[in-house]
Amino acid sequence: MDNTFKYLHLKHAGKSAYEIVDEIMEKYKSPIFVIKKIKEIFPDLGLAEAKEIVIIRTSEHKNLGAYQENLFVDLEELDRFMNEENENKNP
Repeated sequence: MDNTFKYLHLKHAGKSAYEIVDEIMEKYKSPIFVIKKIKEIFPDLGLAEAKEIVIIRTSEHKNLGAYQENLFVDLEELDRFMNEENENKNP
C-alpha cells in the first residue's frame, strides 16, 4: 500500500511534512533527528507515523511495512556477505 498521499495534508508554516523532512535532512543528515523533529512539529502523530513520513521521503519505500521487510532482507544479505568475507580470510 502506498501511504505517500496519507501525509500530504500535513502542513506547518506553509510547508508540507515532506518539505520539512528535506530541510531537516539537508541540515542535520540524521533520519533519527528528523523523526524527532517531525514529532515535535506534529505532536498528534505517533512515532510510527513520523518514522513513516521520513522513510517515504528519504527512500524508495512507500510505507513503513515495506521498509521493515526490506530491512530484514538487507540484514540477511549483509550477514551472508560478512560470513563469506570471514571464510575468505580464514581458509
